[in-house]
Amino acid sequence: MTLWKNALTFVASVAVAAAVTVMPASALTLKEIKDKGTITVGSLVDYPPFGLLDSNGQAVGYDPDLAKEFADSIGVKLTILPVTSANRIQYLLSGQADVLFATLGITEERLKVVNFSVPYAGLEQFVYGDKDIAITDKAGLAGQTIGVTRGTTQDTAVTAIAAADTNVQRYDDDASSAQALISGQVPLLGVADVAIGQIEKTAPDRFTKKFLLRQQAQGIVVRKDSPELLAAVNDFLNGKKKDGSLGKLHEQWMKAPLPDFIENAEK
Repeated sequence: MTLWKNALTFVASVAVAAAVTVMPASALTLKEIKDKGTITVGSLVDYPPFGLLDSNGQAVGYDPDLAKEFADSIGVKLTILPVTSANRIQYLLSGQADVLFATLGITEERLKVVNFSVPYAGLEQFVYGDKDIAITDKAGLAGQTIGVTRGTTQDTAVTAIAAADTNVQRYDDDASSAQALISGQVPLLGVADVAIGQIEKTAPDRFTKKFLLRQQAQGIVVRKDSPELLAAVNDFLNGKKKDGSLGKLHEQWMKAPLPDFIENAEK
């Protein structure tokens, strides 16, 4: 359970920072980033293989690798700012992060406050849990307890379909929600496919997928007042899609090709 232990160590170290107050951020242009010579990228480090901490405490994974390539493409150094699912947009809006490479699903609600790039990844989200629980659709959630990570699209998806007597337990980070399932605190979890892969390495043959919640395209996130930065990110991603290098990076970390559904996703 090394990956999740690393993630839990990270979570404990930044718990106080999660309460950051959101303040309007001044415009941060691409020129300003280039002038300061560094881009600060918010990334999850508790969500392998998108982001995790290696044995030296360095952020690695699909998102940090892609962030490094983007920083190189605009000629600046990279600073990774560890964030959680619950605080990542707050960190962006407060100006602590210039951009988020943080496994964020593209949703209409989020588009009201931030801008998304073209999709660069995609997840399938499931209700998942104990083998002995036989449910196949949302009706089966009645009277059940289910865990989710606060501030995620699976939180939104579960909340939308939960019955009045469904007990939805929310956790502040993905490592904690996974640990809640593994330790028996909750029998069910609203969770994405990549996290299921990590759980099954730790607890094989204990859990099964119950039903699909949604397919979710992911985008890089910038503030509303950063159109030049968004254009640079889109040019970067479209170039990497065209030359095949984005697909290769995805295969390296996800052990699977880029999902077909992301090309038809909301942008």
